[in-house]
Amino acid sequence: MNRAAYPGGYLAYDDVGAGPPVLFLHDGTLDRRVWEGQLNAFDGYRVLSLDARGHGESSTPMTPYRRGDDVTALLDHLELPSALLVGQAMGGTSALDTALDHPDRVDGVVISGCGTSEQYWQSPFVVDLLKRQMDHAFRQDTEGYIEMFLRLWVDGPAREPDQVDPAVRERCREMAVHTATQHARPDPVLPGKAEDTWNRLSDVDTPLLGIAGELDCADVLQMIERVVSTVPNAKLEVFPGTGHMVNMEEPDRFNETVRRFLDGVSGRG
Repeated sequence: MNRAAYPGGYLAYDDVGAGPPVLFLHDGTLDRRVWEGQLNAFDGYRVLSLDARGHGESSTPMTPYRRGDDVTALLDHLELPSALLVGQAMGGTSALDTALDHPDRVDGVVISGCGTSEQYWQSPFVVDLLKRQMDHAFRQDTEGYIEMFLRLWVDGPAREPDQVDPAVRERCREMAVHTATQHARPDPVLPGKAEDTWNRLSDVDTPLLGIAGELDCADVLQMIERVVSTVPNAKLEVFPGTGHMVNMEEPDRFNETVRRFLDGVSGRG
């Protein structure tokens, strides 16, 4: 593990290989172990994988910050002017916020399973499980809280828990337990967001690839389609038979799809 300091704490990260830098940003509640199937899969690139503040081995935030601050803090620490960003869920929203607020630091963006940081939830499946998750949190029922998280973001609306790869589900449970037991605070400091993200998407001039699992929540599919239809140089790939955790369920196809995009953007293709 490597550490990058920021005022009041540090970010834990992995740094593998050499070449154009690619920074992988993970889901909320999980950590950089999400990218175990990607860390050594991109020969010819410098692969960076970061624990966001309040996740994994990074510090629990105590003072206000914005979603893109982790990205710029790591790039500054490594003296990198810019990088390709690959983000899943929360990590994707952080990547988009960075592209909006710090466009000179971003060479290309891959987002998976998300919209912008101004996400909205309307489908009964998501609204009901989010409410149940908050009920478990209020009762300090960590096990119930994490199970609702897994139902939402690993199983999804189209599958029961026993229809999901048990190794993927258990790995996500382990990460969620770590976050809940190591970083939970009664007064959590949540990241600030870029402003007016949906209306500013047309200003994003970096190439963008959206990836979605066919079995993800309807809200997520609608939002990522909205992003791709608004960003000028963007395209969408939908993985059939796959849920929210696309990179863990289909690592080979995910890696091939992302590499093709990265090679095109970096001029290696």
